Amino acid sequence: MTEVEVPGPELDWQPATQAPYGTGRNPAYQYSAWEHSAHLFQMIGGLALSVQPVAQRLRLHVERSWDGLDELDAVLFELKGFSFAISRHDGDPLGISYVWLTQPHEQADKALDALLEVVGIGENAVAFRGDAHEDPAERTAAAKDAGTLDEVTDVTSPASPWARFRRTIGRAQ
Repeated sequence: MTEVEVPGPELDWQPATQAPYGTGRNPAYQYSAWEHSAHLFQMIGGLALSVQPVAQRLRLHVERSWDGLDELDAVLFELKGFSFAISRHDGDPLGISYVWLTQPHEQADKALDALLEVVGIGENAVAFRGDAHEDPAERTAAAKDAGTLDEVTDVTSPASPWARFRRTIGRAQ
């Protein structure tokens, strides 16, 4: 086989994992497997715990991934006829693991209840039910009242992806 030499990157190209918001000229933008698929998922709730205890209980392998926000842990699995994903970003200021159905389903509450039952945790582990982007002020207030969210400090830059995320779900700085 003939050896082909590929030139190195241009000096003004930013890493391909960084969105090109005027920071460089790299013609490629790399996205993760998580970014590629997560937009198809249906968020059904949040858990006030990390992915690891759930994975240990169900003997699942936790996968490391990343997206435009941060590095994250994720598990994808089937349970009682539902196809789940649970994810948690390293830098999430709310400290929540998000529960998704990888295939939208009309019985999202039933799916979350099945997960809680099999994992052996109660409703006190649920930070919120439903999609965090729908009616965020009410959902976040209910989670705070239930005592499932840690206090979030005001150290996040208003332009950061996490600040935008916090504003989206009603936890503005």
